Amino acid sequence: MDKREAVRVPVQVRARCRTHGVVLDGLVEDVSKSGLFMRIDPTEVELGSDAEIDLDLPGEETLHLQVKVVRVEDDSRVGVALKFAGDPPTARMPIANFIMKKHQAGNQ
Repeated sequence: MDKREAVRVPVQVRARCRTHGVVLDGLVEDVSKSGLFMRIDPTEVELGSDAEIDLDLPGEETLHLQVKVVRVEDDSRVGVALKFAGDPPTARMPIANFIMKKHQAGNQ
């Protein structure tokens, strides 16, 4: 049973994650209104650490968001799960709009 609190949609978009002075370029694999999964080297981040992400969603300006590292995976799916944190909900409105469009397109 999936314990996620929000619908996730698959994407393939570039993003840049900054944490503890390290800048990591990676690929976002899925996104929801509460967070995302990003393929980056998991040895470069610490579980529970705060970070910033620049997210390039199609049709949107680059979003600059605060995130927290909530899961680190280094087995079959290498990367990190990031939860949006610290920004007002209005800062994530483009993400909600993007998810709604993708979800509706998938149901047609």
